[in-house]
Amino acid sequence: MRTSDLVRGKISTPVSITDGPGDKTPPSNIPGQTDFNTKKPPPDISPEHPPKQRMSPDKTLSAASGQNIYNSAINYLQEVRDRLPLSGKPLNLERPLRMIEQMIAEPSLADEMYQFTLSLEPGADFEISSSVNNMIYCLKIGIRMGYAPFNLTEICLAAMHHDIGMFLIPKAINVKAGQLTASELIEVKKHTETGRDLLRSHDPVYPNLSRAVYEHHERESGQGYPLGITGEKICEYAKIIGICDSYEAMTHNRPYKKAAAQYISVMELAETKNMFFAPHIVKVFLDELTMYPIGSYVRLNNKAVGIVIGTNRNNPFKPTVRIVSDGQGNRIPDERLIDLADNAILNIVSGISTEEVPL
Repeated sequence: MRTSDLVRGKISTPVSITDGPGDKTPPSNIPGQTDFNTKKPPPDISPEHPPKQRMSPDKTLSAASGQNIYNSAINYLQEVRDRLPLSGKPLNLERPLRMIEQMIAEPSLADEMYQFTLSLEPGADFEISSSVNNMIYCLKIGIRMGYAPFNLTEICLAAMHHDIGMFLIPKAINVKAGQLTASELIEVKKHTETGRDLLRSHDPVYPNLSRAVYEHHERESGQGYPLGITGEKICEYAKIIGICDSYEAMTHNRPYKKAAAQYISVMELAETKNMFFAPHIVKVFLDELTMYPIGSYVRLNNKAVGIVIGTNRNNPFKPTVRIVSDGQGNRIPDERLIDLADNAILNIVSGISTEEVPL
């Protein structure tokens, strides 16, 4: 694999990365810790004492569907990208906060929105959708890890804005299909520092926001960037964003590579634990996104093809599937559902790509 794959978010062969500037001994990675360049204690962020700046969910979104919130997040980031080069003002987080707090208030929205992360239409704006997808993955993982509402808000803000620094990198570099040059790699790596600087003004309220954005390319064994820090020195939010970012990049088409099937990507991520990602986060990631995510296609041992519509936390290899074609490749017109956990005969032999699904 290419060195540039690691820089662009995809897992790759370890590379040597020069340490960047800054304090090399940040505090522990517990959510709520102070920013690594700050000595004063963080504000109290327990659910009983939320910051005064925290706002109620937007009433206009109170009856919104997951599709509406997903589209609103896409529109918000597109507007940020369009105006960012022209504005010297700090980012206004009012709009994303309302979306995120609505998602936290109605957890079912996370599952509904998850469906929209499973595919990327040709010509879609991956630079934008990848950040929205990352936010949804991080919300699901944060909920599973027992994060308090404030912590969920903070990690979702960080995930939504984790690649905001890429908006100021020349588009020709972002969409380049070939190998990045040494100078282009240096340019891409700057996006973590740029993103941190764009969000630092919000540190008094969200003390780990800019830090998580800055560190989301750091890896457990020190093979990431910009600092090359290891283990507990990396913010926990950044660790979660990092694995979600890798998964998102692996499962969606990019100008420089074709998407891999979800089950292949999940297995690759599982195999990298201890090297790239913290084992406890990998476990939660696998529990939450599963080996065969909802919306992925699978082939059964009778050669039928099905689409996963429900997962089984106790046995991720036995989801509920809707059969879409029989063993001869004929489409199934009726909705035939099979809970593989209750079926002693049928099982999954492989995941397949959408291109392999019979028309």
